Amino acid sequence: MPKFECKLITEEGIVHYSVIDARSKFEIFEQMETQNEVVLSVKKFKKPFNLEEWSSSLKKINPQELENFTSQLVVMLGAGVPLMGSLESIIEQAESQNMQKIIRDIVSKLERGLTLSQALGDYPKVFSNLYVNMVKVGEATGVLERILDHLSSFIRHDIEVRKKIKSAMRYPIIVFCVLILAFTGAIIFIVPKFADMFGKSGVQLPLPTRMLLGISDFFVHYWWLGIIIVVSIISAYRYIASQAKGLYLIDSMKLRMPIFKDIIIKSSIARFAHILETLNRSGIQIIKALEITEQTLENVVISGGVKDAKVMVEEGIPLAEALGHMSFFPPMTLKMISVGESSGALDKMLLNIARQYDMDVDDKVDGLSAAVEPIMTIVIGVFLLIFALGIFLPMWDMSKL
Repeated sequence: MPKFECKLITEEGIVHYSVIDARSKFEIFEQMETQNEVVLSVKKFKKPFNLEEWSSSLKKINPQELENFTSQLVVMLGAGVPLMGSLESIIEQAESQNMQKIIRDIVSKLERGLTLSQALGDYPKVFSNLYVNMVKVGEATGVLERILDHLSSFIRHDIEVRKKIKSAMRYPIIVFCVLILAFTGAIIFIVPKFADMFGKSGVQLPLPTRMLLGISDFFVHYWWLGIIIVVSIISAYRYIASQAKGLYLIDSMKLRMPIFKDIIIKSSIARFAHILETLNRSGIQIIKALEITEQTLENVVISGGVKDAKVMVEEGIPLAEALGHMSFFPPMTLKMISVGESSGALDKMLLNIARQYDMDVDDKVDGLSAAVEPIMTIVIGVFLLIFALGIFLPMWDMSKL
């Protein structure tokens, strides 16, 4: 949401400056009118350049550090320690110097009058949109400790899922890398020796051998072109992913991948249900809750579907019917949401949906390695077949001479 720097005057005639989040300047005037303050001037906020803050933003914060920070803050607030004192106590417990600098900067921002959500918003690479928005909700509703506890659970669950995926993919990746290295070594050092022998024999070389010799010749004489091609592909992918249409295309392709499709969809539905349940239970209006939820989903295709559903809910269409226009929500899930809406137990239904999909995601991730291994076996078999045919077919023909 855009930030505006405002010059305000209170009922007592005190002039002060404040940075306010709002969709437009008109919304600021409406907000200040409810607080009995007069807006003297308003302009878009331009954050001053801070070299130390900029250098800190380049260093990534480990997700585990973020989870530790959040859980420690929950413990301190639960013990009755004020927010400022809690943050000051956590500084020395931070694992990295970069995290310590960030927390110190947050404390200094709070001392200058900013809210916690505003201070966190200055570090978008550390505190996600979900994190900042949920903290803002906690500040507005007075349930910051409970919101942070939910955030800690979200982050912990995400870490566990990512660890399981990495663990499941570790073996196939190692095998694939070793296969690539072995194939490259054979192409560069072994095949050229056979090429001299095949050339002197004068036999008609079969297609697999010609392919193998062509690849070998390319690797030996045009290796630099291969590096350029790989760098170009990576750069092109990053450029496409940085564009809205390109990212939409990439995320659409992810939803068509046989192995990962179910994991992406089920994890997105679980996240959707968790966040919407937390926000709705905190008293946030359903439209605002959908807006925050939509911004926190990682797949832009699913996120766009939730955004369309939000517009339909604004027009008076029930949530279950609006979500039904997406192809990602199963009928049973939509039925549960519909029953929750009609019975006034939407929070309970969303929590049950979230738990169910969390278990489904865990099962899918646990079976990921078993699903990938047959594909790796086929890939290895194809590599070995090409290499064997390329070497032994001409030798077979030579033995007949």
